[in-house]
Formats: sequence, C-alpha cells, structure tokens
Amino acid sequence: MRQLAFFFFFLVASTLCARARVHEVEFDQARQVALIVARYDNITVDDRTVVINSMDTRNDIGFIPGYFSFSIIRESDSPARPDETIRMYVVSKRTADTWELNLCTHYSFPELQKAQRDIMHKTGASSDDDHDMPKAIGCANQAQMKSTPE
Repeated sequence: MRQLAFFFFFLVASTLCARARVHEVEFDQARQVALIVARYDNITVDDRTVVINSMDTRNDIGFIPGYFSFSIIRESDSPARPDETIRMYVVSKRTADTWELNLCTHYSFPELQKAQRDIMHKTGASSDDDHDMPKAIGCANQAQMKSTPE
C-alpha cells in the first residue's frame, strides 16, 4: 500500500511540475509576432527594400537575454545613403509581449493579443510573467502604451 501511495504522489508531483514549467516561444513564432506589430505600425516588410533582421546573432544568449530582438530596416538603394532602421522590436520568449526598443512603446491590440494568448497557451506562461520586461529592456522610466480599442 505504501508503494502505491508513493507511486500516486510521484505521478501527481511530476504532472504538476510539468505544468509549472514555462517553455519558450520559437524564433519563427516571435518573428511572426514582430511582423504583426510591424503591420500595425503600417510597415510593409517586403524582403527587398524593407527587411526584418534578428539582432540576436552576436552570442548564444541574444541581444537581451530572455527576449528575441528584431530590427526593421529600409535598405538603401545607393552606396551614398545608409540603411535606415525603422523599428527595433523586442518580443518576450515566454509571453510574446512586445515593445519597440528605441521608443519604449508597449504594444497591445486585438490581433497581437490573440497571438499572445495562443503562444502563452503553448508555453504555459501567463501575462504576469513579464512584469519586469520594461526594466529588463531599459524602458522602465519612459514606457508608453500603444494600443487600439477592442
């Protein structure tokens, strides 16, 4: 009987631990979130003149640990003019919460919220898991919200 009780305890404990574990969003999913936000900002990424690039290529932990970072760049058609960085998006690996890094703008609008809910369902995260994101990305003192009514 004791062994049976131990077995059930172990089974319940391992199930709870598995549910408590928060997985991370995949790179391609985070890139799709950044593209959703770019469209919201009226930016068309056409992969010819306006491109999206990962900023996480310099080391294994990425540009900002715990987040995927993307730059939207308008490539110059002339060597005399430099490329123009239009936006720099930071996407949480846990919740897909999204900010523009230079403007310290937090995004929240229906299409993005739906994508975030889907991602959090897969990762096991909750929206409260990124309460420290503004501080982590350097926007704690100057954050602004960018959203549309639902």
